[in-house]
This record gives sequence, structure tokens and C-alpha cells, in this order.
Amino acid sequence: MRATKRLGEGLFIVSVLVVGLGVPAGAGWRFRHGVIDAQGPKDPWAKIIADIDGDGKPDVIIGGRRGPLVWYAWPNWTRATIAEGGYNTVDGEAGDVDGDGDLDIVMGGLLWYENPRLGGGSAERLWRVHRVADHPTHDLELADLDGDGDLDIVTRDQSEFGARAGNEIHVWRQDEGDKWAHRVIECPHGEGLCVADLDRDGDPDVVIGGIWLENMRDAVGDPWPAHKFGEWHSSATVQIADINGDGRLDAVLSPSELKEQWYRLSWFEAPSDARQGDWVEHTIVRKIECVIHGLVTGDFDGDGAVDIALSEMHQGQDPDEVAVFLNRKQGSVWPKQILSGQGSHYIQAADLGSDGDIDLVGANWSGPYQPIEFWENQGARVDDPAP
Repeated sequence: MRATKRLGEGLFIVSVLVVGLGVPAGAGWRFRHGVIDAQGPKDPWAKIIADIDGDGKPDVIIGGRRGPLVWYAWPNWTRATIAEGGYNTVDGEAGDVDGDGDLDIVMGGLLWYENPRLGGGSAERLWRVHRVADHPTHDLELADLDGDGDLDIVTRDQSEFGARAGNEIHVWRQDEGDKWAHRVIECPHGEGLCVADLDRDGDPDVVIGGIWLENMRDAVGDPWPAHKFGEWHSSATVQIADINGDGRLDAVLSPSELKEQWYRLSWFEAPSDARQGDWVEHTIVRKIECVIHGLVTGDFDGDGAVDIALSEMHQGQDPDEVAVFLNRKQGSVWPKQILSGQGSHYIQAADLGSDGDIDLVGANWSGPYQPIEFWENQGARVDDPAP
């Protein structure tokens, strides 16, 4: 039961597809589709959302396959260039790397770009680049791994497309003087990476598909014990969130590669002891194409439960969906809402405009359709039943 009704410029109401729950056909959540840049950087691989100019509103950062790396200022999406290129990644993160109070950008390659805003410069000009290492990568995360107050870097490459490099997780500890100590952790081949405190001991752990690696606080010197929490596809997109509202962080996993392969979409329920207890898998979709390279979580409908949004890459079987799964009954029922059938890659979620709800940003990584898009959360229809 799927239907789309156009209500005016960029505004759609999409009916909900439900398994195991009867929902009226007219029920739906509203998202306004918009375009940030119809002619953005070619092959926009990296997508980041962060407040670059310090106005309290999230901006959008996009990195093309070979550059440039640009940012778009909310609300008019005025474009400025951070760097012409020089990185090698599909992922990037924003964080205050130098501790000066503004947000810098870290990209695979391995580089970080210094935001000049609080140093007397303008964020609308090219940013100073700092090289951490000559290190192409696929996935990248920022976190204070050792509790010393500065940001460290975690990276992983991929094992598909002939790379065979996704069997190592790299930890880069930030030391004084813009120096970085390096550590390699072996893992199974694949791709996908997330950082979160799964064991609730106050430091962030590293999570990949079906395995989490325990942070023992000395990120470079200590071992990283591996804990298996489930069987999963080697190429995974990973998100961590409390899905059932019990105060524990659960894992949401999708298959990220390859087209014409099929797997499932699931979340794994964390036990009271993440190190020793059994993690229970809850399947959301039993058969889904392995092109889910965008996976985010957030409370999209404002009911207090964490929902899931995903995007299929454009090379998958048509339609290539961008969709939201609304969390009902503590993660046991998931009404599905389709926002687009043209695909997207590495979608990001944030409250654009700081109006109290969560929106989405994305773009296809290649192909004929590459606008930088957003889906603005408009809330429930007036005639919708309560969630």
C-alpha cells in the first residue's frame, strides 16, 4: 500500500508500509524535499553536517570524489570552498581537533582542515590543511578514546573492489604539537565502522558488523578485546542507539555492498552486560539488497523512540529508496515511509534550522542524478492518528 500525493512545491505525503500493524492508508509523516545545490561537487562521496560558522544552525559539508570539499551555510545554502581536494575517502567527520572552540573537518587521506573562524580568518576562504598520515580509508570516526580531552581518529578501509584492506582498524591518538601515534587492530575483512560506549564504562568502543572492540583506555598501548554480538554480512553500515528504550545502546546493521546481493536489515538488543550476555537479533526487513550505504538513527516523529532512516545507492535495483522506518512497540513494529526512489549515499541526519525535529541530507555518489538534497521534517498530517 504505497501512494504519493504532491501537495505543492517540494512537499510530499507518503503512505506507510507496515508489517504486522494495521495503519490507515492515509497515515503519513511529512517531509519537504529540497535541493541545496543542483550542481555540487562531482561524485559527492562525503557528507557531513556541522555548525561551521557558529550561528547555532547546522551547515552542510560535501566532498567530491576528487574534490572540492565545500560547505553550504544555512539558511540560503551559500557555498564556500574548504579545500580543492587532496583526500581519499567516502567518509569525513567534524570536530574541534585543535581545541580552539570551532569545528574542523577530518577526511580520509588522512587530513584535517583547520576552521579559521576563531583564529581571525574567514571560514569562506580556503582552510589550512594538516596531514596526519598518507592513509586512504573508507570509514572514519572521531572520539576522545583516552579521556585526555582531545579528539582521536579511528579509520577502516574496505575489502571489496579489489582493495582487500578492510581487515584492519587504525587508531590515531592525538598528541601534543599536532602529532599522532598510530595503532593497528586486526579484524575480519569487510567495511563499516562506528564508535560508542557499549559497555558503559565511560570510554568509546569501536563497533563493526557483528563485533565490538573494547576500549581499555590506552588506545595505542592496550589490547582491544573483541566481543562478538551477532552474525553479519562482512560489508556493513553500523549505527548505535537505544532502540527499545531500556537505557542500553543497541546496534543497528545494514548490508552496504554489493548490488544484486541480498541480506537483511536488523537491530541487535544489548544485554545487561555487553561483554558476556546474549544479544538478541530483531529483523526489520528479511530481504533487502546489499546497497544500504546510508544508515542513520533519530527520533523523526517526536514520540521519544529512536527511528531508523536508510538510503539505497543508485546502482541497486530500482526503485532506489530513501526511507524512514518509524519505531513502534519498542522496536517490534516498523512502519516504512518512502521519501525518494532515486537513491542516495551516506545520508546524514540533523536538525536543520534548529526547529526541533530531525531532517535528512544526502546525494548519490555517482551516476546521472547527483544533486545535494535534503528532506525537511514537516511533522504529522493534521488528520493522522497519534503515533
